[in-house]
Amino acid sequence: MKTLITTLNSKYIHKSLSVRLLYVATIAYHNTDFKEYTIKDNLDNIVQDIIKQEIDILAISVYIWNVDLVRELIIKLKSIKSDLIIVVGGPEVSYEIDYFLDNFEIDYLISGEGEVAFKQLLDCLENNQEVDIQGISSKNKRDYRQTKPVDLAYVESLESPYLLSRDLPDMANRILYFETSRGCPYQCQYCLSSLEKGLRFFSLDYLKEQLQLIINSGVKTIKLLDRSFNAKTSHALAILEFVFKNAKPGMQFQFEINGDVLDQKIIDYINDYAPDGLLRFEIGIQSTYDPTNEIVRRYQDFNRLSEVIRQLQSNHKIDFHLDLIAGLPLENLSRFAKSFDDVFAFRPKELQLGFLKLLRGTSLRNEANKYGYVYDSKPPYELIESNDLSKEDIKKIHLAEEMLEKFWNSGKMPITMNKVMDNVSSPFYFFMEFGKYYLEHGFKLFKFQNDELFSYLNQYLNYEYEDLLIEDYLRLTKVKPKRWWKSRISKQQSRDVMHQLVEKYHLDQEELFRYGLVEKLDSGYIVAIYKNYHANVKKYLL
Repeated sequence: MKTLITTLNSKYIHKSLSVRLLYVATIAYHNTDFKEYTIKDNLDNIVQDIIKQEIDILAISVYIWNVDLVRELIIKLKSIKSDLIIVVGGPEVSYEIDYFLDNFEIDYLISGEGEVAFKQLLDCLENNQEVDIQGISSKNKRDYRQTKPVDLAYVESLESPYLLSRDLPDMANRILYFETSRGCPYQCQYCLSSLEKGLRFFSLDYLKEQLQLIINSGVKTIKLLDRSFNAKTSHALAILEFVFKNAKPGMQFQFEINGDVLDQKIIDYINDYAPDGLLRFEIGIQSTYDPTNEIVRRYQDFNRLSEVIRQLQSNHKIDFHLDLIAGLPLENLSRFAKSFDDVFAFRPKELQLGFLKLLRGTSLRNEANKYGYVYDSKPPYELIESNDLSKEDIKKIHLAEEMLEKFWNSGKMPITMNKVMDNVSSPFYFFMEFGKYYLEHGFKLFKFQNDELFSYLNQYLNYEYEDLLIEDYLRLTKVKPKRWWKSRISKQQSRDVMHQLVEKYHLDQEELFRYGLVEKLDSGYIVAIYKNYHANVKKYLL
C-alpha cells in the first residue's frame, strides 16, 4: 500500500519535523513518502496533487492553524476517492478524539507520539489485521489513552529527519526545527504541553552529531522545539558549548526558556562566551500578577526573572522575544496594562501580545464557565469576552497590539520609540491611545508604506520628535527615499551645506553630491549617503 504523509504548514519557510519523523520511521518497512503544503496554497490544487500520486493511505499532521482546511481537504479527497484511508494525528486532534471522529471523514486518529504507533498501524493495514494499538482510534473503536511514549534511543537509530537529501538544496531558506528533549516540566493550564507527562532527553552524542551536520548544511535559522531548553542545566550547557564553538557567522539559534529558573551557570557562560547575535531567547512571561499565575499554574518569580533578563541584556548579545497573554483569569484591563508595562520595561526586541486561546483538552477550556469565558468555536478558539474583560476591553487591547506590532516590534524606528517610551508613564496606554487616534484619523491598517507610518506617528506625537523620526527613517532605507516631512532647507541651501561639509570634514564631494541627502536638524545637519544598496548616515555641525 502506498502512503503519503503530509501537513499544511503556516508558511513555506517552516519545515514540519513531525512529517519527517514519521517518514524516517516507516520508509524501511513500507512504501511511504512525504510532501508539505501551506495553508495559502489553493486547496483544489492540493487535492489534485494528492490524487495524482495514486496513494492508498494519507496521513495528515493537524495543528490549530490548519485544522479547518484539513477538514475541507478530507471532504474533497473522499468525494473523489472514497476508499482512501485517512489517518490524522498531531496536537490539535489528540485530546478530544470524539469530536474529530464524529465530525471528520477520517478512518484512524493517533493521539500522542507517532513514530512507533504509525508504523504499527501501517503493519496492520498492510496485513489486513485488526487495529488494536494504544492511542489509535477509529469511529467504531476508540482508545482515549495516548500512545506509549517513544524511546528516544529508537528515534536516534533512524535516518536523520533533519538532513534528508531532498531538503539539502533549500536549507538556507527555511527554518529548521530541532528537538533536544520531549515533554514539559510545567503545568500551564492554557497549554497542551501541560497534558504531557515526564521529560526525556536525547543523548548528547546524538545531538552533537546532528548539530554538526546541520551547521555544515548551510541552514541559517534553527528553532528548538524544547518546551523549556534550560530544564536541565548540564544538558543546556553542553548544547550551548557545542553551538558556540561550531556555529557559523549568520546563523541564529532560537530557544524557549523559563527565565526565572535559568541557572546562574548558564547566564555566566552566555555572557562570557556567546557570539553576538547567535542566540534568540523566547520567554513566555504571560502575566506578572501572582494570583493569575497561581490559577494557571504558571509559577514564576518575577523578581528573579527580571534579574536574569537584565544580566543577559548587559552585553547586548541576545535578541529577546517576550510573550504576554491577554485574557488570563483575574486580569482586567488595568491589571493587564500593569503586566504589559512590567514586561515592556525590559525593552525587548519583540514583545508578543497574544490573546488567550481556549485550546481543546486544556483545563481552562474545561473550566470556561468558571471564568465566564466566551470564545470562538472555530480555531484558534480565541477569547471573545470573560468575567474580567469585556468585548470593548479586548478591542482596546487589540488596538494596542496593532500599534505595538507596527511601531515597536517592526524595529523601524528604534531611536524615536525608545525616546518616546522614556517619556510616557504607561507604554500600554500609549499604544492603546495611539490606536484610537489611528482609527479616528483613518490611517491605513494594511498596504501602507514606511513613509506613511512615520508620518502617522509624527502627527500623533505633535511633531515633537520629528528630528528623531527623520534619522530613523534615513537609517531604515537602503536607497534614497522620498521625504514624508517638509524639508527645512531648499535645494540651493542643500548644495551650499554639502560644499561646507566637504571643506570642513573632507567628505568625498562626488559621492556626497551624487548619492547624498542632507537635512537640517535642530542640532545641526544629518547626511545620508545611499550607495550600493547601503545607507551611511551621520550627523554634523557647521
